[in-house]
Amino acid sequence: MQKAALRWRDFRFLQKLVSMHTPPSHQRLFFVRLPLIVAVFFFLAALSPASARGPVWNPARTWVFAVGVLNFDDPSLATWPDEGRVDARMIEVYRQRGVPEDHILFLKNEDATKARVTTEFVRFLRRSGEGDTLVFYYAGHGGRDYTDSARSVSFVTYDTRSTWSTTSILDAIERHFHGTKALLTVDCCHSGALADEAAQRNGHIQFGVITSSQASAKSTGNWTFTQCLVDLLRAKPQLDFDHDGEITFHETARYCDLEMAFTENQRVAQKTSGGFPDDLVLAEVADGAASRVGERCEAEYEGKWYKVKILAAKDGQFKVTWIGWPKEQDSWVDADQLRRYSPKSWAADTAVEIEWRGNWYPGRVVRSELGLLLVHYEGYPDTDDEWMPVSRVRRH
Repeated sequence: MQKAALRWRDFRFLQKLVSMHTPPSHQRLFFVRLPLIVAVFFFLAALSPASARGPVWNPARTWVFAVGVLNFDDPSLATWPDEGRVDARMIEVYRQRGVPEDHILFLKNEDATKARVTTEFVRFLRRSGEGDTLVFYYAGHGGRDYTDSARSVSFVTYDTRSTWSTTSILDAIERHFHGTKALLTVDCCHSGALADEAAQRNGHIQFGVITSSQASAKSTGNWTFTQCLVDLLRAKPQLDFDHDGEITFHETARYCDLEMAFTENQRVAQKTSGGFPDDLVLAEVADGAASRVGERCEAEYEGKWYKVKILAAKDGQFKVTWIGWPKEQDSWVDADQLRRYSPKSWAADTAVEIEWRGNWYPGRVVRSELGLLLVHYEGYPDTDDEWMPVSRVRRH
């Protein structure tokens, strides 16, 4: 409806121009042929690339299964405070978007034991219907088994002696979900293993997966990735890269990747299988003027340049948050204190030493993107290749 309205306004504008700048005799000819012009106008608009639209997500036919484990029965495992948890905010926005209350199950902390998570997941999946969409979310710890040549990954439940493997999650979906599409989102270390494995599935389920890190990498303890999902659900215009008023799965993955690379020095994993549509429309953006809010750039302070993100703009000044610094340091800067973020790149095959768990290993640079390096460890499989900041690499 938004695009049709825009086209009609364009046509009315053309009509007004004709009345203002065309002699009356020619105007008469124009308006006699008006019905034919209207028909041709809308026919050509329908054929234009801008009119092409992918399938649209239907919240009313969606089932959201979410697990957020911030503390565990093992006190030695890293924990996070419940206060300010963004996963709870995300669930609330799913409700606001129209997902029915009885289609949402959110298990947290001590409620998220292995037995309950797996039992409730199967029961939840079986309630779905033909054509429905599943949204899966997990936040907590992820572990990778380096003694296993397959580098298997499991997510940690509240009872830490148990394991919830990525394989078992996908198996449960394929066996018990009656719908068509499954959108999987995970915020933890090594979460990309779920994306890699889903990409190999060729069953009746269409999988679309976006995770906070790749299978070989750890993930930040911050809520950055989950906040990206909230930004999607709230239809933030920064996700609409082609400015067509719609936010697709592909644009969401791109936004998450840019945010995680810039803010957390890590890359997301994004995979699809089974014909999951990359152009699935997940949100529609309200009309609004272009703004620098949300822009990733650099700001100058005492002669040095630091990564920042613009939070607000007013009277030619910009409020920025300084990446890696406390929120209390957020401040206003002038336009001439900002510049584009242009990180240096490294040549492929550069011999380097790579820091991993306090030790240095020989390797090489595979490629350089977004200010990060994809590195290969000499003598180790390609599945251990990892994106990392320059601070973990030194020239050999």
